[in-house]
Amino acid sequence: MRQGFAVDAVGKRLRTERERQGLSQREIATDGVSYSYISRVESGQRDPSMQALVALAARLGTTAERLVYGDEPPERCPFCGRADTAGGGAS
Repeated sequence: MRQGFAVDAVGKRLRTERERQGLSQREIATDGVSYSYISRVESGQRDPSMQALVALAARLGTTAERLVYGDEPPERCPFCGRADTAGGGAS
């Protein structure tokens, strides 16, 4: 849990969303994010970068925040400490 989130939980959410859409790891792979990287993230063996999470979320039609936190975002961002990470903030 190096980046302020549980890596295994992120991997489980990634796998759940990918499988819900009937997609393979190869189908959501993109430049800089290989299917083997996705496999390691899903199994909790790899700590995903935020850049990779953003790319994968885009391929799945969701947000990186949803992959990281699920339906319950934290009150404060674990990266910057800013409050209200779930909405209303500037992008």
